[in-house]
Amino acid sequence: MQRPADAASRLLMATGLGLLLATGFGLQQQMLDINKVGIGWVIGISGLLLIGLSSLVAKGDGPLAKAYPLENEIEMASRVKEDVEEIEKDTS
Repeated sequence: MQRPADAASRLLMATGLGLLLATGFGLQQQMLDINKVGIGWVIGISGLLLIGLSSLVAKGDGPLAKAYPLENEIEMASRVKEDVEEIEKDTS
């Protein structure tokens, strides 16, 4: 089983690269103009942001560090067990 941070990092990196690829195709087809800033550049900028966010998640830093922690299988199993025990305690 892979760590949550690794899975999230790969997903963010792939999405960012896909958006950069779409920007490249837009430039190649002359749908985007280098000399003129337009709404189409949001796609490329979003791609760069996702790639940067991916590297932060892989290191365990950034705004998504709490949602996607760097933990091994033992730590994850322990955390899930504690969560289940807490939920069972709350329902009784």
